[in-house]
Amino acid sequence: LSEEEILAAEDACRTLMGELSEHRGRLVATRSETACARCLRDDLGTAATTRLEAFKASPLAGRAGCALIAAAYFLALVFYFVSFAGGRAAGIALTAFSVVVLAAGLVLTGGVFLGSRKLCRLLPGRVSYNVFSESFPSAKQQDGKLLVIACTHSSPPGSYFANFALVRKVVFIAVPASLAAFLLLAVLKMALGTDTVAKITVFSIFPTIAAAAGIVPLALHFSFSRDHARENSGAGVAAAAAVYRHFLAHPEQLPEGTRVCFVSFGGEYAAHAGSRAFAAAHPEIAGARAVVIDDITGGRLRVIRKDALRGEVLSRTASAVAERAAKRTGIGYEIAPAEGLKSKLNALHGYAAEALAAAGCDAVMLSSKDYSASDEPAEDPCTVAARVFDFVVNLAAEGEDDER
Repeated sequence: LSEEEILAAEDACRTLMGELSEHRGRLVATRSETACARCLRDDLGTAATTRLEAFKASPLAGRAGCALIAAAYFLALVFYFVSFAGGRAAGIALTAFSVVVLAAGLVLTGGVFLGSRKLCRLLPGRVSYNVFSESFPSAKQQDGKLLVIACTHSSPPGSYFANFALVRKVVFIAVPASLAAFLLLAVLKMALGTDTVAKITVFSIFPTIAAAAGIVPLALHFSFSRDHARENSGAGVAAAAAVYRHFLAHPEQLPEGTRVCFVSFGGEYAAHAGSRAFAAAHPEIAGARAVVIDDITGGRLRVIRKDALRGEVLSRTASAVAERAAKRTGIGYEIAPAEGLKSKLNALHGYAAEALAAAGCDAVMLSSKDYSASDEPAEDPCTVAARVFDFVVNLAAEGEDDER
């Protein structure tokens, strides 16, 4: 790309990001998220056929499922206290039942927190929207000749406290310790009984403290309020839109007859409802190439080719095409590690590219956000968007160095 093209893309990104920034707190299925989707539809509608695609998303799915885990833990604590009402045998039975309630609750609500499709379908839902645009109708698509440019315009939920990274660390430390202490005290209660005032005091106060140490951080980890949302800067959306417009204007840079699609996911932080709905509604993406631009805030680009926690491979060509793009542009990048505890924690909720990969796409995912880090490089989001635009165009386009 020429310097003029990159500067023009940066100006376009700045304009679009300014429009999107008027819609803050874009949590799943909120008015601001819908307004943002309409704004993006109107912007791209001047370049190609663009529409909103509605789907069901639950505000309780995914990250917000922390509140459900806290509720399950609290319910187990209630049954634990009920066990004091009966005799020795009834007390043992009810204490054991409280442990069963806790275990079952953790399995079910933990599944919702991690984004289980089956469990998330059971939750009450609200309407959210994907923004979809295409260079020409799918009926004219030739086999395999499809490029999907994807991003997300929704915002992840934040915490009630300003330092989200610190809250996250507290949750990962306090909750396992709380569960271990509560289970140990429940076992001791069943073994020793509560036939004296001292035992009743110990086995009522300490389990309450242990449970509270887990329930409170879980309940406060994520907020349902728009005021606490971690704002989506729009850099990823602007970069994706600029890439899409570039290929609309320069179809010769792709294999002849290639259909180019743009999709911006809504409700993506609610167990990836947006990307899953898109994959289900567009079976023609099987065999396509996809580039998914995640939350980008600055710093070194990270190419994600595998879900470190679930072991799912998102792209088998990511390393090769990223290296090609880096050679063409001189932009540095790294392949996100797929081993180690830190990588697994970063992949805790999965990725938007997973639904596309499961539908048969080779989905290269780009990010520059590490949620385990407390500090991120301060950089102009428009400059970041322009750099990502340059990288993605060279990653997706064919050139003279490609094998024909």
